[in-house]
Amino acid sequence: MKRGARGAGAGGAPRRKRAARAATPVRPARRVSAQASAVAQAPSSPRWTASAKLLAGAVTFVLAGAIVVRFRSLIQVLIVAAIVAFLMTPIVRLIHQRARLPWRVATHLVFLTLLLLLIVGFTATGLALAQEIQSLVQTVQSILFDLPTLLASVAASGLVIGPFRIDVSQYDLPSLAEQALVYVRPLLGEASGVVTALAGGAIETIARAIFVLAAAYFLTLDHPAFSQVWKRPLLPGYEDDWARLRLALDRIWAAFLRGQIILGIVIAVVVTIGLSILGLRNALVLGLVSGLLEFLPIVGPFVAGAIAALVALFQGSNWWGLDPLVFTLVVIAFFIVIQQLENNLLVPRILGTALKLHPVVILVAAVIGATLAGILGILLSAPTVATLVVLGRYVYRKVFDLPPWDPPIDGERDEPPREPARWNLAFWRRRKDGMRHAG
Repeated sequence: MKRGARGAGAGGAPRRKRAARAATPVRPARRVSAQASAVAQAPSSPRWTASAKLLAGAVTFVLAGAIVVRFRSLIQVLIVAAIVAFLMTPIVRLIHQRARLPWRVATHLVFLTLLLLLIVGFTATGLALAQEIQSLVQTVQSILFDLPTLLASVAASGLVIGPFRIDVSQYDLPSLAEQALVYVRPLLGEASGVVTALAGGAIETIARAIFVLAAAYFLTLDHPAFSQVWKRPLLPGYEDDWARLRLALDRIWAAFLRGQIILGIVIAVVVTIGLSILGLRNALVLGLVSGLLEFLPIVGPFVAGAIAALVALFQGSNWWGLDPLVFTLVVIAFFIVIQQLENNLLVPRILGTALKLHPVVILVAAVIGATLAGILGILLSAPTVATLVVLGRYVYRKVFDLPPWDPPIDGERDEPPREPARWNLAFWRRRKDGMRHAG
């Protein structure tokens, strides 16, 4: 009996263990595997047909266009904020790498410094500068208003330059002036409205400036995350294509924005000093306008020179005692010299050949940009067209089964290295090392 009891007890032990296992809840790993198998056994999501894809794309395109049209002003402010963040990012990266500070701390320091500089600059010169800009805008508006009448009298009597008289009656100058003013007057009206708002300290303008700084701050603060998203291709299998396209786009926008900032500052300072020496009115504002119009390659300097020539022609008197027409020719010659020095010395070293656009294309893009987005559209017309050219060339080659990178569209080509600028610190270091080795 004892053996039977033991046997029963021994046989009941495995049954108790199996019951305990059955009562034990399923582990999470087993639950996940069970759910995965259930999902695998479930029917897959049906693929969209070509018509469904076309309909979804059309609806998305229409909705995106409606959003852009409805919130155009907000989108323009966001674009300005993105440009500010794009320009501040290299400074933050430099402080982050050199000073070994966290990215957030470097961002705080850069934007606090920028805010202090803006406050100090606006307090010192803001109101006076706004009034001077308003004076220049009103002067140019009055000149352009009287320009058709002036050209009609010139066409009737001829253009007299010293002892020479040029007959221009065969040209319909007043109608040409009216056609040109169709595009110029809206821009002057917009510029006048902006300056009036700044001079009056409009709450909306201040709120927009604060919004731009705040948006630029947060964009710069989260730049590492945005950078990872930017590097990620939209479609699988296009990693190499997207990397080369990204290189081309970065090259266009980095060279244009940062290069034009440097060129704009240099030209603004040089033009302000030069026009002050010549005795032209509103020299400071004309210098700022010249620097701002550097964002419009080739066409911008011509427009800045034309504005300065109009002011010189209608100024009346100057401290050199020159005839108004002769004084205007001197101002034009000054701008031609500045333009030649810029094209031969500064542009090759700062901008290189990032855009490669024909002047006619830039002019047409500026007119279209002015129609769509005003002053901001003019300033960003050149890099936008260069971006569309790069993307359009890539799409064209892919559609017709051509090699997308032959010839290269992203700057990866065997170009001879440019001679470094004499003011480049690396150039002087290499020269010093060479002299040391030679000695």
